[in-house]
Amino acid sequence: MSATYDVVTTRSGDWWEIEVTSGLPANVLGVSQARRLAQVPDVARQLIADLLEVDAQQVDVTVHVELAPELQQLIEQYEEATDMENAARTKAAQARSRSAAALLDARLTMRDAAILLGISHQRVKQLVDRARELDPGGTAEKPAMAGDAQGAPRASVAAARKKPRSHRAGITQSSQGAKG
Repeated sequence: MSATYDVVTTRSGDWWEIEVTSGLPANVLGVSQARRLAQVPDVARQLIADLLEVDAQQVDVTVHVELAPELQQLIEQYEEATDMENAARTKAAQARSRSAAALLDARLTMRDAAILLGISHQRVKQLVDRARELDPGGTAEKPAMAGDAQGAPRASVAAARKKPRSHRAGITQSSQGAKG
C-alpha cells in the first residue's frame, strides 16, 4: 500500500524548487529541485523514498504548481477559452448532423446535401447516422417545407444565411426569391 504526499513546486531561476508539504514526519524537511517540470514527480518521489527509507514505488505524490499570479491568470484564461472552443465545436457538430439529416428528410440526395454542406457524400451519411443516434425516435423538430405541384417538398436551406457560401463544387448558395 502506497502513501500519498503533497508536493509544492515553484520556479526559481532555471530550476523548479520542490517542497514536500504533507506526509513527512515533523522533524523531516523534504526539499529538492528539478531542471524541468516533468521531472518534479519523479524527483519528489525519490526524495521521499530516500528520506523515509522506503521503495520509491510505494510513494505517490500530488504536485501543486505555484506560478506568479499573472502567469496563473493567463493559464486560466487559456483553459476557459479552450472550454468555450470545445463547446462551440460540439454545438457546430450537432448542427452539422441535424442539417445533414434535415436535408435528406427534405428528399435531397446525399450528394446534393454534401455540396450544400461543403463535405463529402460519405460524411453526410456519417452525420445522418449520428443525428439519428442522438434522436432515435425522430422527435427533433423537422424543418417546415412547402410542397410543389407534385407534392415533393422544397427546402430553402440558405434563407437564413447572411453571406453566400462557396463550396468545393463551385456552387454558391443564395436565398430563394432574392432580387438584385
